[in-house]
Amino acid sequence: MLKNPRKLKRLLGDEGLAFLQHALNAPTRLLPHTKLEEWTVEWDGTVKSGATYRGSDRRALNLSLQLNLPNSQSTIKCALRAKLERKTAQGVGRSIPRTLDDRELDLCRRVLHRTTDILRGSGAASTSESLRAIRAAFDEQIVAAHLKDFHKLHLDVAEVLSAMRELAGQSYENKSITFGCLLDQNSNEEPDRNGIFPQAIRDQKKYRALTDGFRTAYRVSSFGRIIGFEDCIDTPQAHGRHYFPEWCAHLAAASHKGVCGLCLTRHGDILVLNAGTLRFTCRFGRWRYWNHTHIIDLLRSRARVQKVAPKIVGAVVNAIYRAALDVSFRRSGGLFVLLKRRMNLRKIVVNGDAIEDERRSDVDNTFDGALPSQKIQTMPPCVTNELAGLDGAIVLDNTGTIRAYGAVLRPERAGRIRATEGSRTKAAIGASYCGLSVKVSSDGDITCYENGKSFLNI
Repeated sequence: MLKNPRKLKRLLGDEGLAFLQHALNAPTRLLPHTKLEEWTVEWDGTVKSGATYRGSDRRALNLSLQLNLPNSQSTIKCALRAKLERKTAQGVGRSIPRTLDDRELDLCRRVLHRTTDILRGSGAASTSESLRAIRAAFDEQIVAAHLKDFHKLHLDVAEVLSAMRELAGQSYENKSITFGCLLDQNSNEEPDRNGIFPQAIRDQKKYRALTDGFRTAYRVSSFGRIIGFEDCIDTPQAHGRHYFPEWCAHLAAASHKGVCGLCLTRHGDILVLNAGTLRFTCRFGRWRYWNHTHIIDLLRSRARVQKVAPKIVGAVVNAIYRAALDVSFRRSGGLFVLLKRRMNLRKIVVNGDAIEDERRSDVDNTFDGALPSQKIQTMPPCVTNELAGLDGAIVLDNTGTIRAYGAVLRPERAGRIRATEGSRTKAAIGASYCGLSVKVSSDGDITCYENGKSFLNI
């Protein structure tokens, strides 16, 4: 967002200004858990394009952009400044201790330096076609450059990502192509002329469908040589604080010790993993960096209740988030509601849909008794994910005990909900007056609500 961009529009033209605004919003597109102040413009100002930490606590970044714009026979200097910081929970902002990490800093720096390079010496005469093309590929180029340097790779990562997007629109024997590769910085084997990755895959259709992206993957050297065919099932799975959709746990485990894993799903999503964790995704052409620890901190701050130990709340939120992540990339949709008070269960769940309800059928009671655990934090993740895939919501009390699953919600308090909203969204908004709602849409978006308002969309 720019204040009074009329002068910039005169100097850059319509497409130049559109590109600049697109670039200035890139940090929050790539980092959806952050918020950006309005950009200020200083004419005749001089700054060094880049990003620096704001203060020793590293909870915010100072962003600056220098533009030297041609105007007739002279050059006009323009300095733009803004502050980027984490989203916080209202009223408990200081309770979220996480800092912005070095990868987020690097992404912001790359955005600003690339913007300066593209607009250096450009003006209203710049071709609209070239600026539109650059704008369309801007975020992906930033991510590709970051991955190339972060993983110390020599091959063209932008070419790899482009090839995977091409595969997303193709099929093999009437099935969508799924694909996986492991880019290994530890291997320096160089390819021969006909075996450069990913061109070798593009040239031979049958080899595009040889991996499935979660059990099998190509292992590729830092220079682009295909050096192996990985059976990811044999890789010991990671434990502890690692976050990924459960179905790609084996590929995530193989993405460690200098290895970057890339996966193309049947829905056309691209996942980037390393150190056993999902780091980047591209869905519907939108690239995003996942900072899981901050997202969980934000959810935990919203879910905090009295008389429940913070450690328990953290474990419950962690389990909900992992399940939401899995449902998101399955594209099955789901809804989780974490009640702040157990008595609120009757305010949102219809009679007969809650566990131990008097109107519960014998068949329902049988399945209730077959659950391997009553608490989501000790429930096997695969079972939680299947429960979340049922038509209806999973409702939990503030200790993590499952009070309902596959439940129809009819909240007593609906608030102001537009008639055009879907039934799952209406249920999530209404239920959020009784606790924390985490809604996963069928297109994969995760939206979190409290008191009738969304506070996070990823």
